[in-house]
Amino acid sequence: MHRLRLALFTALIVLLAPLPRLAAGDGFYAPARTLLPSAPDGMISDYAGVSPRWEAAADGASRLVVPAPGRNEVNLVWTYWGHTRPEAADWTAWADQGELRLRAGQTVTVRPSVSIKVAGDWTAFAESPSAELSAGRDNVLPLSLPPLPAAGQVEAVRLLLVADEDLPELVVSDWSVGGTRPMALSVPGEETLRTVNPVTVSGRVGASGPVVVRAVASDGRELARWTVQAAADGRFELPLDRSGLPAGLLRLQAASVARPELRSGDVDLYVYPVITPGRSLPPVVRDGRHLLVDGKPWGFAGFNYTRFSLGNAIRADFRQLAEDFRVSAEWGVTVLRIPLHLGMIQPEPGVFPDHPRYADILRRHKLDPRFFELLDYAVALAGAHGMRLVLEWHEMPDDPYRYFVGGNEQDRGSGKPGNGIAWLYDAETRSAVGPGEPRWVRAIVDTNRWMARHFKGNGNILGFEVPYNEPHSVADSSEAAWRRITAETIRPIRAEDPARLTFAMPPAWGHGNVMPSVTWQLPDELDGMAPHYYLGNGPVPVRPDASTRPEPWLARDVAATFDHSFAAVALPHSAAPWPVWNGESGEHGYQSLFPELTQLQAAPLMIEAQLVQAYAAGMCGSLGWTLTGHETIYEPLTGVYAEAMRRFAPVFTAGPVDYARPQVLFVQNPAAVPGDNGLNQACTPLARLALDLHLGPVHYMSDDQLLYNGLVQLSSGLEQVESVAAGLHYKAVVVDTRNLDSRALELLAASRLPVLKTADAAALTADELAGFLSRNGVEVDRRTPAALQLIAGPRHLLVYRRSGDGAAKVYPNLGFEGRAALVDEDGREVFAGTAEALRRDGLRVDLPKWRTAIFRIEPRS
Repeated sequence: MHRLRLALFTALIVLLAPLPRLAAGDGFYAPARTLLPSAPDGMISDYAGVSPRWEAAADGASRLVVPAPGRNEVNLVWTYWGHTRPEAADWTAWADQGELRLRAGQTVTVRPSVSIKVAGDWTAFAESPSAELSAGRDNVLPLSLPPLPAAGQVEAVRLLLVADEDLPELVVSDWSVGGTRPMALSVPGEETLRTVNPVTVSGRVGASGPVVVRAVASDGRELARWTVQAAADGRFELPLDRSGLPAGLLRLQAASVARPELRSGDVDLYVYPVITPGRSLPPVVRDGRHLLVDGKPWGFAGFNYTRFSLGNAIRADFRQLAEDFRVSAEWGVTVLRIPLHLGMIQPEPGVFPDHPRYADILRRHKLDPRFFELLDYAVALAGAHGMRLVLEWHEMPDDPYRYFVGGNEQDRGSGKPGNGIAWLYDAETRSAVGPGEPRWVRAIVDTNRWMARHFKGNGNILGFEVPYNEPHSVADSSEAAWRRITAETIRPIRAEDPARLTFAMPPAWGHGNVMPSVTWQLPDELDGMAPHYYLGNGPVPVRPDASTRPEPWLARDVAATFDHSFAAVALPHSAAPWPVWNGESGEHGYQSLFPELTQLQAAPLMIEAQLVQAYAAGMCGSLGWTLTGHETIYEPLTGVYAEAMRRFAPVFTAGPVDYARPQVLFVQNPAAVPGDNGLNQACTPLARLALDLHLGPVHYMSDDQLLYNGLVQLSSGLEQVESVAAGLHYKAVVVDTRNLDSRALELLAASRLPVLKTADAAALTADELAGFLSRNGVEVDRRTPAALQLIAGPRHLLVYRRSGDGAAKVYPNLGFEGRAALVDEDGREVFAGTAEALRRDGLRVDLPKWRTAIFRIEPRS
């Protein structure tokens, strides 16, 4: 019965799909570019006080509803994104006419005309014949297009409909531009292409007989070929199986076998992945400091995908999402973090996407009611590409002027009430409910409960972030407040989906690394930490010119930043027994850190450094921050992002650097040096020494952390106890005695571990530390230059140049058994032999400053 229903549904779609219309000349109208309902290179815009809105039709397809304008004319303006504008000469080559398919609320006669904006100027209108729109059914309007100037980019298309009376509400299902062809092809709408398989491609040619249809990639490669039979009236249909084609945009071409001159133009076909309902990736579980997939340590690299907190609320663009995810997967991305506005999930208290009023509320705010359907699709689509998602609350419903939830930024400060989703805002007092207040926390708790229930058991979701993005207010940044709020927001997730992982966002804008609750004493039921460590905001001094830069706090000493800043930021997490990953990083702040470099010069250095150092610090993942699709922030750097992911994602996926049993422990009171900007400043010299001496993984503990982990009260008799040291499995300990709890020194003395005391970590020299460690059985590498950092993972060796440039030898201690080879990024074998031979003879590397060499470790018999 299920198959019968599916067959009937597919047949109905075929019957309703638009066939190419017969043109006035000796050919057929063939759409070359579809503007509506979906196009990846632009969007519909408000114009002259009319704000079209998107709605789902009964068949699930998107329709553009144009409200009755209250006058006798209405404009539809479709605008290209700045980076996608075609040249006028190219437009003219494939489009000389258009077509509009729409319904009217009542019968009306309209006079359509079209103007095109090229290089800042609108052309004269090209008028089309008057046409009667019959109420309640689809009407097709042929459209004439104006001639374009020879040079310049096409920026927008404006369609003007004029009547002799006030226009009713109009519903547009399709708007395309194209031309007359001797053969026409028509592909189904986006909704059918996404949800139905196989899909039916229809066409018409001026002769019966066999027709060859080809699928062609953007580089001209033929991907598939089919032969179909055109009937006596020239019509033909091709059932096309999406699963046999690569995801993404390709071109269809068709030609008559008997009369090859009868051929179509190129027709775009976007191939959506075929998704099996209910299927998801295997779950990720936590085991101590590691994340496991199928029982093996696993890590990830990726980005923040920001469209859900921006334009997706206004337009749920399934094709754009599919293309973004396809590209991310092609780069090697394994995790995407999804910043969300909580108001798009709970637009009113107690109203969620399964509530009958949810869609109406979004429509009232001029938002797309298919928003959550798009998020559901994103979760399924991610899994189809082998990616997982992290969901987090980036914004709350507390700003009625926020554009991306229905507000108007121009009304801010005007005294006018805002229209955005903002039920945590009091219009009378003009104040918002703040972090930590009961209504604020309740909003998150209720939404977390609903989301956890909805996505229960779905392996395509790596986890939820709690409590919300970058806490930084008085009410949520104290130890007690942050711990309480974080715990409260975890509980509903655990109640609905006990196996779901949760990761916490530290206070102090997400980069605080001083509090015990962040570094070593997490709230109950929390699985790990996800701080935001940007390269330019580390515990190193700012430059003398910082006050002249756009963001002075990011204008730090460049050499120190690349040399040891990230290692110092990560060091307080080194002894944590749970996963840590960097939730935001990237090129943000390059104008202040690198005032002399362009975006394209600075971004590769900053992105690479953060990926390398996150991996070196034992973090299980790193996610870059960007504004997905932004024409000046994102688009110029797609090549940089692609290269970084292709190089480093496999390194993370193979598993993190093992921090389980290091040989060296540093102990320090974080207040040995006053903190600054939420960061531990005291540990910076220790991080630098560990790098200079190539100590590899080390542990750092505060004195409180040491006592928490190592001090045991044992019974020595009836109602008698004594303190003993336990659980400290190190070969050597280095202690900064400033402000140190005396019990920590007593504990270390009782442990009988070798201890080096210093009254100032900054005064401790590499020679002093190396001598102490060597005397106590810790191997110290003084042959590898300090400027080169060695990072040994489960299946990769990374060499990073912290400073200087040129060729040098490194002497890694990889510890593998038997024989193995090191294979460089070009696939060349640069070493083969035992670990002992590698440590003895070394490996020659030639690296410019702040760049990395990656070698795969491959077993050899």
